[in-house]
Amino acid sequence: MASLLPLSGNLGKRLAKHLLRRASYNVSKTRIEEFSNYTVTQAMAKLLDFPAKNLIQPIHYDTGSPWINDDPIYGPVDNTHGSGQVKLNNYLAGWWMDEAKRDTSLRAKMTYFLFTDFTTSIRTLNNEFHYDYLMLLEFFCVGDWKEFAYQMTKNNVMLKFLNNNENINTNPNENFAREILELFTIGKGPQVAIGDYTNYTESDIEQAARALTGWNYTKNNRGDYDSGDAFGNIPCGYAIPNKHDFGEKEFSNRFNNYVIEAWDTTGKTETEKIERIHAELKEFIAMVLDQAETAKFICRKLYRAFVSRNITQEIEDDIIIPLASTFRANYNLEETITQLFQSQHFYDKDDSDNSDEIIGGLIKSPLDLTLQSLSITDYPVPDAITDGRNHYLKFYYKGLGDKVLTASGQDIFRPPSVAGFPPTYEAPDYDKFWFNTSTIIPRYDLANLLLDKNTLKATFNISEFVRNNVSDPTNPETLVSELAAIFFPEAIDAARINYFATEILLEGGSISPITWANEWTTDNMNANSGIEEALKPLFRAFIWAQEFQTN
Repeated sequence: MASLLPLSGNLGKRLAKHLLRRASYNVSKTRIEEFSNYTVTQAMAKLLDFPAKNLIQPIHYDTGSPWINDDPIYGPVDNTHGSGQVKLNNYLAGWWMDEAKRDTSLRAKMTYFLFTDFTTSIRTLNNEFHYDYLMLLEFFCVGDWKEFAYQMTKNNVMLKFLNNNENINTNPNENFAREILELFTIGKGPQVAIGDYTNYTESDIEQAARALTGWNYTKNNRGDYDSGDAFGNIPCGYAIPNKHDFGEKEFSNRFNNYVIEAWDTTGKTETEKIERIHAELKEFIAMVLDQAETAKFICRKLYRAFVSRNITQEIEDDIIIPLASTFRANYNLEETITQLFQSQHFYDKDDSDNSDEIIGGLIKSPLDLTLQSLSITDYPVPDAITDGRNHYLKFYYKGLGDKVLTASGQDIFRPPSVAGFPPTYEAPDYDKFWFNTSTIIPRYDLANLLLDKNTLKATFNISEFVRNNVSDPTNPETLVSELAAIFFPEAIDAARINYFATEILLEGGSISPITWANEWTTDNMNANSGIEEALKPLFRAFIWAQEFQTN
């Protein structure tokens, strides 16, 4: 029986590694050893302790000035740098990736999860507005999802992305309303009849669109409207009373025939009208979230993102429904994700076979693959301040961004549709979509790219990494088994160790273990040494291994 009961005892290295690989992009030998001594309660406390960022925003590599906002360290924003907007958006993505790689908490992973829920595209508005969108995701990443849904519905990027700026009382546009119901909150459910789904009807979309009339995004003066002191003061869109439909909105039996009452504008001030538009939006969101299916819809997303693509009837009954009950109580993401990450089920400890379905059971997204590779190896990323041009342009934008992420199907903030990336929603394969004939080559090319100092403008010394992470590098089997314990979700057996040690490291037996030990002892291990060259095929083999391609 699948169980949300908390796991007892310390995690140990195997389960600590599983938690870190699923809950963050930051995995290393040191972190695995640290978390191995924690209980699930202690581990979650650590993951919920958000560290200070290295940089709170991108810093221009030529001027040393911030790109987005005035900065307490780097001074006032410089709007005269003249770089193209496309580049700025790509540098923003690079900044976010670098911070995500560094992040020792749940913040980055949960921020990206919320992106897959309320999806937009970085192409929608310029750099500053997308930064605001990311900050909104981050602010609510373990917070009040009900308030988040309200704030996201009036976010500048979202309003523009789904054409709600064109949704006015005299000519309603249903695009935004449809996606809120179908993709972001409650989901369709099976179709019952034409225009009637299990969770809502086409008439509900019409009524929702009317409730959403009169909003527009801020084209200029970005900071004129914001989310308020309690919610980060993040710039947002604004309400226009003469474009809002203040009439009655009656929803179908799918929402228990709920009615948003008509409101008489006679004698009302502009301020009162704007307050009413905000109130209607909150009332609409509350109505949708009052449906039991909404919490279950989001909890299924959480489950597929962090646990498994497979939701059987047992999982639905024993995990999704009780987890949704926790979520629906106050729509608190922290309480919900904590219950999931502390559960016996998350660690596959709730049945007789604890290695059958969860640990190592998800295909890594290209983002997971890339950032975990960087963190595991403590890869020497060019510094954003002292070597900013290489950091933004060569390493993240033209290097990892174009050659790995985009090429393997995850241009991280540019999904192919409003539904997002197919692995997050396409049943029944979900995460399996990440690994196919189109993506396999760029995924495997990551290993070569990390060894290519000319492209990434960074020199990765494998022998130094091995020396810092292996107790006895002179022993090929020890070297392989201890690296595998960091790279792979599960321990590998003797035959697999022998394959990596003998066939790859010792070149099919042409190098003897004694020779290897002598070489390791006498080699000076610089970037061009024999040991360094001998370790490169092993590094490639580890990145290419099916074990490393999974989480």
